[in-house]
Amino acid sequence: MSSRILVVDDILPNVKLLEAKLKQEYYDVLTATSGADALRLVEEQYPDLILLDVMMPGMDGYEVCRRLKSNPDTAHIPVVMVTALTDTEDKVAGLEAGADDFLTKPINDIALIARVRSLLRLKATMDEWRVRESAAYQFGIDEDATIMNEDEDGGRILVVEDRAFEVKKFRILWRRFMNWFCLLKRGQRLLIR
Repeated sequence: MSSRILVVDDILPNVKLLEAKLKQEYYDVLTATSGADALRLVEEQYPDLILLDVMMPGMDGYEVCRRLKSNPDTAHIPVVMVTALTDTEDKVAGLEAGADDFLTKPINDIALIARVRSLLRLKATMDEWRVRESAAYQFGIDEDATIMNEDEDGGRILVVEDRAFEVKKFRILWRRFMNWFCLLKRGQRLLIR
């Protein structure tokens, strides 16, 4: 079975362009032109991945992403924010909303397909772990063990970036995030805007 991808953008030519590129790679493509339509389609069709425009009238992409990630039934679906915005703050806002990745318009076909394949592979692995976890629970094997309550200390992240200025921005953001995370781990209350 081919993976199902939901494309959400309020501009119909953008939707059709992404739909054509994805169908060329043999993906099943669902489309929506608003945040509300996207949420409805997710509940009805259960896609494997969502390509979500940020700037839409009514409910923007950040809010759609927040709603998806706050729902336990849809939180595991990878969301790629597709945007013309290039500011680091915009990307951080998307990550805080729960986005898994970003693509900047105009979209590079190779980057699009590479990210789609990568996130679909990751989702398939996570789906398999959830099935195994559920089966183990049903058979009474170690009811307290889940992949979601593993200790995060000692985790590693690999970032691949060939533009020096992006690496510099990432290092600055990472230091800020780690300072915030260390404060949060110590139990201090933080105000986040």
